[in-house]
Amino acid sequence: MQLLNLDQHLQYERESLSHYPRSSDGAIVWGAVADGLVLSSMESGSIELSTVIQQFAPKASSLIFFWESLAVPSVEIGLESSISYLPDIMESVPELWIYSPGGRIVVESSFSGVVTVARIPVEVYGQSPA
Repeated sequence: MQLLNLDQHLQYERESLSHYPRSSDGAIVWGAVADGLVLSSMESGSIELSTVIQQFAPKASSLIFFWESLAVPSVEIGLESSISYLPDIMESVPELWIYSPGGRIVVESSFSGVVTVARIPVEVYGQSPA
């Protein structure tokens, strides 16, 4: 596990979360995301997050975990370690985002109890493609 410094956090955020419209609390506004990008959306009680990761990012070498607050540093964790840590993480963190740089997907586990998986769009939200 590697703690990310602020520059690393911002770089990974630009590569992932910045591509989606977000509400004032940081949650992704899924209703404004193109349907073709959303791969899955389900109640968190109906699925293990580790199963979601194994299904949608099976070849990822590592995953980036973003928390709801910058006061808690983002981390990069190898795939196998991520799978084993996920039950404990989900028990202690109500909202988080997981980014797979290799798979170009984002997983959001929201306060409302919904887990959503989506491909990352090509353009950054709010900016026209160059």
